[in-house]
Amino acid sequence: MGEEMFRLKDRKGADLALGMTHEEIFTVLSQELKSYRDLPQMWFQFQTKFRDEARPKSGLLRVREFTMKDSYSFDVEAGGLDRSFDLHKAAYERIFARLGLSAIPVQASSGSMGGSASVEFMSPSNAGEDLVVRCPGCDYAANTERATSALPTVVDGPGLDAPERFDTPNARTIEELSVQHGVPAERQIKTLVYVVNDRLTLILVRGDHALVEQKLIDTLAAKAVRHATAEEIQAALGASPGSLGAVGVTELPVLADEALRGRTDMTTGANADGVHLRGVSVERDIAVQQWADLREVSAGEPCPQCGTPLEVVVTIEVGHIFKLGRKYTETLGVTVLGRDGERVTPIMGSYGIGVERALASIVETHHDDKGIIWPVAVAPF
Repeated sequence: MGEEMFRLKDRKGADLALGMTHEEIFTVLSQELKSYRDLPQMWFQFQTKFRDEARPKSGLLRVREFTMKDSYSFDVEAGGLDRSFDLHKAAYERIFARLGLSAIPVQASSGSMGGSASVEFMSPSNAGEDLVVRCPGCDYAANTERATSALPTVVDGPGLDAPERFDTPNARTIEELSVQHGVPAERQIKTLVYVVNDRLTLILVRGDHALVEQKLIDTLAAKAVRHATAEEIQAALGASPGSLGAVGVTELPVLADEALRGRTDMTTGANADGVHLRGVSVERDIAVQQWADLREVSAGEPCPQCGTPLEVVVTIEVGHIFKLGRKYTETLGVTVLGRDGERVTPIMGSYGIGVERALASIVETHHDDKGIIWPVAVAPF
């Protein structure tokens, strides 16, 4: 867990933490399970969670202390987890319908929770801070932290035999390079410098694309990610942001977005202030160590399933369900006796609804100029 976990010391100097979530607690409780005959199990609670949010905001939507309806499933094998997951998904859809919330189930990042699958329930609202990419032509829907699109194939010219330097004294942004030197943003390579697990790392995306940090975190299974400081960048690359590039860089990890794969005749910084390189062939001139989907999807891009132009909707996350797998039971040594007499490790799922956030989402969704209009199922007595 990152900085969102509350960490403190008691008067004896012992390290303590306030629970962000309770997977570990329920995994410890599951040690009372002895045999495959005890499974499947589904346990639930209403419990207080704590998050050391940098910016608590929006009333009850993002706070440091809140109540969550949790449940946890324990099964012998993956097929049982699939059933438990599907049962929770259907139950959540019924719950949100009764609450009067339009909750879209979307593909999501599992983040620090781990596991093989993750579905968020996202309620459209201008008060939200999450973006969902969805297709009006089919059932595709995903958080921008997970969303992809079918970008049109770009046909490049042959370019130059080698990158060529040219002076750009007043062009420090993608737009300035485009306006002053006639290089369209889609023909530029944007170089971002991050510190990932304490190591300086170069991230490359197309000039007109934005990086999704969660995709970077998921790709590298990173525990700590932050922007590099100007001093760190200067020391490593010899230039300031605005003139950075990965051509010739061999001592630092370089990750590139899939939209740059195979591109030629591109333009990027030369790692010298006020200088860029043209005629760059990405795979010829840059030592890319890893390719990944790192970019943010934009409205209007083709759906990856059916090709229909995608929509981007502002939403509030009201629920989240995970297939945790055996991450917690393996770590904490939980086993039960299997059908064949051998010890087996149970497989887990985790499912949560933020109670106060659901309440706030209902208010954001159901009101007029005179105030709140409560759906009957949740109206005060």
